[in-house]
Amino acid sequence: MIKLETASSKHPHVKKGRVRENIINQLSQQPYSLTDLSRILKVSKPTISYHLTNLIKDSIIEISGTKSGRGGFRSKLYVLKHNLDSTLPSSSSDSHYLDLLSGIFESNKLEWSVEKNNKLGKDIQLFLFHVFRLLRNVTKTRHHDILRNYGKRVGKEVIAKKFNSNLKDNLNGLSEFFEENEIGNIKTILSVEKYHPQYKFQCLGCFQARENGGPVCNFTKGMIEGFLEYNYGDRYEIGERQKDGTLYESCVFPMRRTKKRGRAEAINIG
Repeated sequence: MIKLETASSKHPHVKKGRVRENIINQLSQQPYSLTDLSRILKVSKPTISYHLTNLIKDSIIEISGTKSGRGGFRSKLYVLKHNLDSTLPSSSSDSHYLDLLSGIFESNKLEWSVEKNNKLGKDIQLFLFHVFRLLRNVTKTRHHDILRNYGKRVGKEVIAKKFNSNLKDNLNGLSEFFEENEIGNIKTILSVEKYHPQYKFQCLGCFQARENGGPVCNFTKGMIEGFLEYNYGDRYEIGERQKDGTLYESCVFPMRRTKKRGRAEAINIG
């Protein structure tokens, strides 16, 4: 009797020799533990551990934190480092399609910067359509960083110039701007911590994305980063995506001061 093996369409078996590439692809989306990667990729833990050790030595990934598991044990979370275009594998055709994408962005940015009746969110959705169309021809492990960097440019070169106030008013104004322009269902919230209250943008969806945590969330995260960089330089940084909520899940990106001393703040978006 022949036993047939089936694999989930969401977590398919990894082909031999492609483990390292698939680990990088997973960690470019969000932090995962060794156990998570073993389960998702259906590869043994010793093999995953071997590749994680080498990826850390090569400065491609880093440890972003820990999470609690069964029995109270804590597991390390790994994530891809940002801006690794010179380190990640790429194909010879990448530069051609990225040049096309750059030209599309520059022509669209001129229109976005002009005041008009159209909702910016709809214009950006059209740009994202071109992004995903061209990224089909670009090395997959670079997709999330590319989307995040274009998001930063939109936040810095288009959106941020419309705001000029204190941090609280700017964050509230950014939340209203996202909603008015149909970019995302995002609300600004101040957490209840007594000593280190955190600002949060809580979003149940952006750009009509099918699920939270996908590539589009990196674009939205980039818009927040670009907005903050334009108005406050390097005073704030956005952490890796976390999950929030049970019935309705949202994405959480903590925002903190980059200085060692100072009040911690955070932004949650989806």
